[in-house]
Amino acid sequence: MKNLLLLIAMLFFADASMAQTDSIYAWNKWCAKADSPVLFATANNLVQLTCKTIKAADLTVKSLDYGLMISQPEIKNDTMSFMAMPYPKKSKRMRLTVTNKHTGKMIRTINFTCEEPPQPIARLGNLKGPDVPKKDILAQNTLRVVFLNSLYSYPYYIKQYTLKARIAGKDIVIPVKGNKITKEVMNVLEIAPTGVSLDFTDIKASCPDCSPRDLPNMRIWVR
Repeated sequence: MKNLLLLIAMLFFADASMAQTDSIYAWNKWCAKADSPVLFATANNLVQLTCKTIKAADLTVKSLDYGLMISQPEIKNDTMSFMAMPYPKKSKRMRLTVTNKHTGKMIRTINFTCEEPPQPIARLGNLKGPDVPKKDILAQNTLRVVFLNSLYSYPYYIKQYTLKARIAGKDIVIPVKGNKITKEVMNVLEIAPTGVSLDFTDIKASCPDCSPRDLPNMRIWVR
């Protein structure tokens, strides 16, 4: 009977421990896939952490490896947030432990991976290829910043661009402040015949805490 009670108790505490571990949710705010523990080298990483069973203020986090540095956590409501800086050259392992501040019990170890984000580029709306039907070009209303083949999703935005085109033997140059397709630009897109190239140049992008940066020129052929 004692053995049976001991087994039941062990199973109970094992289930409780597992439930507590499963209740920890951690993610990189600037990763497009929320359940993917990916950090981006030389980029912004804001790790956010919540727990269903323990208040965020009752948790502590600690890096176990030289390949991961973290800032002092901040607590807002039920969420803990901190900057994470990966250094893959120092260590391939990037482990973070989550501990109950009062009991000292480790609740979970999170294993992060690291990727190098590609350079940002500009896109006209949701267009992807260089040769685009005119009706699809006319359906777009902004220029946006993307990181090709990457989950990195830091909020960069277009600050300015210039549209250049040559139509009916006339060179057209339209500088634009902001990311919108202005009425003047739309007029050019509407009259552009098949086979004409639309060149977006002098593209500058920025983000909430960085200086403007130049993006590569973008050329679209009207099909």
